[in-house]
Formats: sequence, structure tokens, C-alpha cells
Amino acid sequence: MPKNNKIYTIGLDIGGTKMKAVLFDGEKVIANDSLATPRDNLDHFLVMVKALLDPMLEKAKEIKARVKGIGLGIAGTLNFDRNIMLVSPNIPIINNVDLLEKLKSIVDLPIVIDNDTNCFVRAEAKIGVGKGRQSIYGIIIGTGIGGGWWVNNEIYKGAHGGGGEPGSFIIDLENSIGLEEAYHKIMQNNPAQMAEEAYRGDILAERTYEELGRILGTTFANIVNLINPEIFILGGSVVESSNLFLSQAKKTMKIHIESSEARKKVKIVKSKLGANAGVIGAALLAQSK
Repeated sequence: MPKNNKIYTIGLDIGGTKMKAVLFDGEKVIANDSLATPRDNLDHFLVMVKALLDPMLEKAKEIKARVKGIGLGIAGTLNFDRNIMLVSPNIPIINNVDLLEKLKSIVDLPIVIDNDTNCFVRAEAKIGVGKGRQSIYGIIIGTGIGGGWWVNNEIYKGAHGGGGEPGSFIIDLENSIGLEEAYHKIMQNNPAQMAEEAYRGDILAERTYEELGRILGTTFANIVNLINPEIFILGGSVVESSNLFLSQAKKTMKIHIESSEARKKVKIVKSKLGANAGVIGAALLAQSK
């Protein structure tokens, strides 16, 4: 039997409502599973994470694959020096918790951690629609808005670990309203319902999505003027309704980009890896360590 030289890792993506795991061989997903994210207490959370990891480890044992480590992607603001979640808006039970230390008690493998949007961007840059490009800005639009910048083959984290995030960009100076707050406000905290109404021909819902396109287009133009990425990659549940806002976003972006060259060349595209981008990116994180 030929020697198996593939590097196997486990990716774990923990969101506010659902958490996913994959066993990944560097090219494709070998096994996957998902469970609801517990939010009642930390002990229950750790029990369910173990329940998600165990089938991945069993599959690895079955195919005689050595697992190099686990990559963990999670929504929130991290202190990367101390591996502590500072603020996870949708999973407050893990705030100020050293997750890696806690996870060591349930699995005996090296674990690395990153923001979930960084994991999404990493996957799209390495094996998705951004493959071969040097400067990529990824943005997830779903429960909230998260972003990350892939430049020169790595995620840019900035001096204090919070680089690349667009959610707090002030878009209404008079009322001090940021991008994510404006998004929640105009979508009435229910983008899926708003999309359904727009598809049924509701004029107000259609105009709401056009307004989202203008807000995003302005944001993208500001990002282009500041860091000049080659491409924007969109992910998250709202991308399923992108035909309601994407053309407006592109039009608005071009109006506000200063460089004529960037105006012609920068692209906005949808994720190639879809809902699995974040968990694959977490697995790729573990492969790079």
C-alpha cells in the first residue's frame, strides 16, 4: 500500500447557533458533522464540543490517518497573545475564557484559534475563489458583519489583533451609527424575512436591499481607497439574496473609488466554498502550524 503523505487536521467552527467540525486532508473534507451551540453554561459547551470532535477522531482512526492538530474558528474579538475570547456577542459564556486551556482537558492534540471570518478568508484565499491572489478582502454578512484581509499569504491582524474588521466603520457621523448597527436597523434584524418580502415584490423591501447595496458599496470603496485589495469575497447567509443588492453595491463602490485603475479592476465575488468555508479555513489554520 502506498504511503499516505497527506496532512490531516480537524476544523472546528463555532457560531452563535450552530457549530461544525470537519476532518480535512488538505484538499477535501473526509468527514463532517454539526450540532447546536450550547449557550447555557461552559461545562455543557465543552461536553458538546467533545461530542462534535469524537466522530472526527474516530474517522481518522478508521482510515489510519494521523491528525496533526485542531483549528478553531470562533466569532468574536480574541486576545491572540493569551488565547482568550474577549467578547463573543452571541456566546457570552466563553467571554474572558482561555478556550485552548479548557479544550486541552477534552482532547490531546495541538489547538490553534482564530476569528471565524479570518478562517473564512483563509479558506477562500488558499483553495477557493481567491486562490492565486495576493490581496483579498473577505466579508461575512449574516447574523452580523465580519471582515478580514488576506495579504502576502497571511491574515493581517494589525498591531493589537483586531485588524480588518469593518463592522464598526462609522457610516452616519451625525448619529454615530456604524456599519453593523445600520445593517441591523435597515434589515429590522431579519434579513431573511426582508428578502422574502422583496422577492414577493414588496417595493419597500426592495428599496431596503438597494440601501444595503449603497451602504456596502460605500464601505467597499473606503476599503479600496485605504488598502487597495484585488478582490472582495462575500460570504454569509445574506449572500443567498445577493441579486437584491450586489449590482447596487458595485455601482456605488465605483463612484467612490479614487484610483481609476482600481475602479476598473477590483471585483466583488461570492464565496466558492459556501457554508463550509469557515470550518475548512479552521482546518487549514491547523495545517499551517
